[in-house]
Amino acid sequence: MIDHEGWLLTPEGAAIRPEEATAVVADVHLGYEWARGAAGDCVPSHSLAETCEGLARVLSRANVRRLVVAGDLVESHRPCARTAADVGRLGAWLAAREVELVLAIGNHDRGLSSWEHAPRTVASFVVAGWTIQHGDRAVEGDLAVIGHFHPALRAGGLSTRCFVAGPRLLVLPAFSRDAAGLDVVSAARPKAWKGVDLRCLAAVDDSLLDFGPLDTLTERLTAAVRSH
Repeated sequence: MIDHEGWLLTPEGAAIRPEEATAVVADVHLGYEWARGAAGDCVPSHSLAETCEGLARVLSRANVRRLVVAGDLVESHRPCARTAADVGRLGAWLAAREVELVLAIGNHDRGLSSWEHAPRTVASFVVAGWTIQHGDRAVEGDLAVIGHFHPALRAGGLSTRCFVAGPRLLVLPAFSRDAAGLDVVSAARPKAWKGVDLRCLAAVDDSLLDFGPLDTLTERLTAAVRSH
């Protein structure tokens, strides 16, 4: 794990605030397979099991009594009995471990608060002075933790999730393995990231590696490739 401004960042893509016994993840996208199935694709059931496996590793790293999802708990806001059941099963799985589930609503979650078994939903949630929100709207607060962008580091034919971390802004990777990432090397930088001192912290196996300032990442990776 890496300690960043009091947040313990994990290779699973979670940010843990130990003194608040709170973990934050983003872009879980439960029901991805059911949404794809409704579009005519055949995708094996996997998103709930993978989510619980990842969360089990997160919960083993620290004392966590609250899980805040920074938006997009589900893949589709359209009513779906199977997705609603998965949300209920996730809530029960967490409750059995005495962990409260809070959802800071994301653009995929619209209408979810009316579903059966829906978790507690809020527009944003403050943890240790940081405002937890999705990131699809203008960022609120002087200190913010957001999701939405699914940052990923792609280099040398490899791709891995990454945090984009600065002193006042922390962008979480997608917790879902199905969420395509925004390549922090080649993609245009989102407006919310501009003018902010940010670093790339990438998951490699069961560790996080600091790849340094985002502003110079492309040049440094290009130089490294050329040197080989």
